[in-house]
Amino acid sequence: MKWVVVATIVAFFVLLLVRLLRRRVLGQATIHMAQMKSEGDAAQVAEALRGLPGVIEIHVDLERRAARITYRKTKIAIEEIMRALHAAGF
Repeated sequence: MKWVVVATIVAFFVLLLVRLLRRRVLGQATIHMAQMKSEGDAAQVAEALRGLPGVIEIHVDLERRAARITYRKTKIAIEEIMRALHAAGF
């Protein structure tokens, strides 16, 4: 019975450690773009970000004129993401 308690405690700390490491490695940013006015613009934003190394998830919200990006901080900096959007015209 003791081993069950010990295993549960160890599992809890392992999960906690994984969550803490993810927070340090993954970044999330919401970038607002007043120039994004159409579905075509939204698709262009997604395409500009999709090709970047380290970008994991992109959610483009045309109504709010914003993109929420999840990325690996170890592979790309937010400044590089901003440069890619600027190069795409946003």
